Amino acid sequence: MGALSGFFSRNWTLKLSAFGVALLLWVAVRAEAPNRQEVSAIPIRVDLADPEWALDGTPSPASVTVRFGGPSRELIRMAVDRPSIVVPLDEVNSADTAVVLSNAWVRIQGRQGVVVEEILPRAVRITLQPVERMTLPAAPRFEGDLPDDLALAGAPQVVPSEIRVIGPRNRIAEIDSVPLTPADLSGIVGSGRVLVQVDTTALPGVNVQPLTAEVDFRVEDRIERVVSGIPIVLPEELQDFEGLVLRPATASVIVRGARSVVEGADPTRFRMVARLESSDVPEPGGEAEFPIYLEGLPALLQAEIQQSVVTVANESEEPAP
Repeated sequence: MGALSGFFSRNWTLKLSAFGVALLLWVAVRAEAPNRQEVSAIPIRVDLADPEWALDGTPSPASVTVRFGGPSRELIRMAVDRPSIVVPLDEVNSADTAVVLSNAWVRIQGRQGVVVEEILPRAVRITLQPVERMTLPAAPRFEGDLPDDLALAGAPQVVPSEIRVIGPRNRIAEIDSVPLTPADLSGIVGSGRVLVQVDTTALPGVNVQPLTAEVDFRVEDRIERVVSGIPIVLPEELQDFEGLVLRPATASVIVRGARSVVEGADPTRFRMVARLESSDVPEPGGEAEFPIYLEGLPALLQAEIQQSVVTVANESEEPAP
């Protein structure tokens, strides 16, 4: 009886081993068996070799569905390593081109035994624009503030001052300058140059050369100067209005900026202007206060007006009843 029991035990072990081998063989055969799979939303990329043309947007449609055939395990892997389609375009004869997609343009990254059976849709439309080449002024931008003890002694200069742009004609026509990434004024400690990048995110579809520029800063010690006796005047359109009197007749300002700019400013070019229109003029015998603003201040300087308003009195005689 013991011998018989051992025989059945060994027999069950053999059966289980045989079943396991059979299962592995079945899985292997299934993995290698031919199968089909559709992969949707496969993007289309255009490899344009003609230097006189540029893409105008994306192909239409921008993606397609491809039906593949091949071993199941290879098709399953494409869910992770998705295929793509690259359309070679060596020569352009028309700005609006219809292209029939070739199976050979489908990139499947070396999947053994996988073949392209069908592409849906088969044709795409590609729109192009002639290439335009030109140079445009570089447009510097700034963020932050200079340290309190420094001020600009001149307008920042960009080197190079012009950037070459290449792109579709309709896109280039929309651009009047090339923006640079902001230069941080708070990091300036003295005169010199700061390296910045061209802001390519603001110029989609356009190539730029070079991709970097330098902004040249000239700074000096910040000083201030009090300028007194600046005449207060009426706006030009009211200067012939008889009977209007301004009180006070002059004002003072504190001018701040770089030493050479402050010292070189000509106070005789300054004037305060009352901010009013003809409809605001007081009735004869009346008066009213109006804000004033400074004209003639050189660029790069700031001014603090010591008084903010002027009284405008209308001393003309009232018409007889």
